[in-house]
Amino acid sequence: MTTVHSRTNVNFMVTRVVVCSEKTFDAVTRAIESMASQADNQLLRQLKRLDTNKSFDQVKSAVESMLGTSGLTILVDFELGGLLTSQSGKRNKSKLYIIGNPLIANQMFEQDPAVGLYVPLRLFVYENFDGKTYVTYDKPSSLLGQLQNEEILQVAQMLDRKLEDLVAIAV
Repeated sequence: MTTVHSRTNVNFMVTRVVVCSEKTFDAVTRAIESMASQADNQLLRQLKRLDTNKSFDQVKSAVESMLGTSGLTILVDFELGGLLTSQSGKRNKSKLYIIGNPLIANQMFEQDPAVGLYVPLRLFVYENFDGKTYVTYDKPSSLLGQLQNEEILQVAQMLDRKLEDLVAIAV
């Protein structure tokens, strides 16, 4: 039996957004968490099972109940400050959010399953050595634009605006 492998390397540009805030790390993360509520992971586990007997409308309703005012939900968050320390032993405050909207992701996934590499999105908040709080993320349109699909790009641009609004209010 002969096995044939195919490999493609794709190079593309990504736009990273970095926003500096005079607000404290705690104030910024509280604001983000108030606008992008924490997902009900137990419910998500039930919904993702392939043998679920839920209709699309039931799944849609369940997902919508998890969305914050931003239209996004925090699927997972990691407090990294305890893990990441400088050589001086100072613990930096930092938090990584895996954030998104499964309904929006599904729209893109139906066009090209490769979007799964980039959605849900990543949003990183950290306190720098200057004592200021920074929020950074890669623009979804720059990540997903390399798939060269106009429908995906339009949805990604809408996600750009959602993240921009979320961060603008939080900082």
